[in-house]
Amino acid sequence: MAPPPPLPAGIAELYLPRDSRSLARIAADEEPTGSIARRREVLIDVSRQLLMGPPSDALVPELFDFLAAVAPRMEAGAISPAWGSYVYTTYQQDMLKERPTGVPRRSRPEVERALQGYVEFFRLQAREGRKPRTIEDAGFDDTRAWRDERRLGR
Repeated sequence: MAPPPPLPAGIAELYLPRDSRSLARIAADEEPTGSIARRREVLIDVSRQLLMGPPSDALVPELFDFLAAVAPRMEAGAISPAWGSYVYTTYQQDMLKERPTGVPRRSRPEVERALQGYVEFFRLQAREGRKPRTIEDAGFDDTRAWRDERRLGR
């Protein structure tokens, strides 16, 4: 039985469909064979979260590499779900403008450098003493905001 979908936390927030180790394992399993089936499934889930159409098959390998590069930083809290959404969609839009066919594909180190460029430009960093937000934290915050919004008029 599939796990339930995450609680809605806002349109502009990216929640990783799998942990960083699982994403790395998927890439390592599929890369030698040239298959993209599992990577495509993950990116379709990400696209649904961000209200975007699924990427073309030509873009899947590099976009997945970018997602896999973002994942450990999001898990550590250095990149928030909102910033994760922004850097992922920006990377995809830039890729569509510059290389709509996905060729030449960037290597993983080049993808890491592009991500590092976003981190430095936007000065993304973990906040001191703040633990990374989980899906449960976001659901709790959204429920609290909904409740408070309705309480104010009483």
